[in-house]
Amino acid sequence: MTRPWYRRFPDNFIAGTVGLTLEEKGAFSLLLDLMYVRGGPVPDEPRYIAGVCNCSVRKWNAIRSKLIELGKIHVVDGFLTNERAEKEIEISLKDARERAESGSKGGNKSAETRAEVNKNKGLAQAPLKHARATQYQYQLKKEGNLVLEGKKAGEGIQLDRWADESLFAACERIMGAKVPGYIQKKTFPADIVQQARASA
Repeated sequence: MTRPWYRRFPDNFIAGTVGLTLEEKGAFSLLLDLMYVRGGPVPDEPRYIAGVCNCSVRKWNAIRSKLIELGKIHVVDGFLTNERAEKEIEISLKDARERAESGSKGGNKSAETRAEVNKNKGLAQAPLKHARATQYQYQLKKEGNLVLEGKKAGEGIQLDRWADESLFAACERIMGAKVPGYIQKKTFPADIVQQARASA
C-alpha cells in the first residue's frame, strides 16, 4: 500500500547511522523510503536499487554488504527489510484502519441525523413566542388575531426581522418603506402591525 508520508525520527536515524559514510547513510535513507512507499520489504534487485540511488551496481553491492553486516537491513526470501520500518508500517496501517472505522461510524451517525431531520421537515413549525415587544406584551390567539394589551393606537411593537419574517415584511409593505438590511429589530406602530397581521 503506497503511503504519501511516514513517521520519521531524525534523532534515531542520526544516532543509528553513526559510523556510516555519507553514501551509506543516503542509500540507507532511500532504501527506507522505498520500503515505506511499497508498504513493506523491497525486492533485493541490485540494478533497481542502484538505479534509485543513482550509483553503479558494484557501489550498491558494497553499501548493501555494509548495511547487512551492521544489521541495518536483512535479506528475507529475496527481499530487503528493516525491523523498525516494518513496525512503523504496521502502526501506520493500524492507525489508518482505526481512522476509517471512526469515519464510518461518524458517517453513519451523520446519516441518521440527516434522516431524522428530513423526517421532521413535513411537520408544521411551532410559532415563536416573544418575551418582549418593546415594553409591551402581545399574544396571538388561536384564530390568528393579534391582541394588543394596554396600548393606544399610536404606540409601537418591536419586531425581529428573522423571528417575525413575514410580519416584518408585511409591515414594510404597508408603510411603503424598506428597513435597511443591517437593522434586525424595528419598532412599528401598533396599528401597522395590526393591519399587517390582518393581511397575512
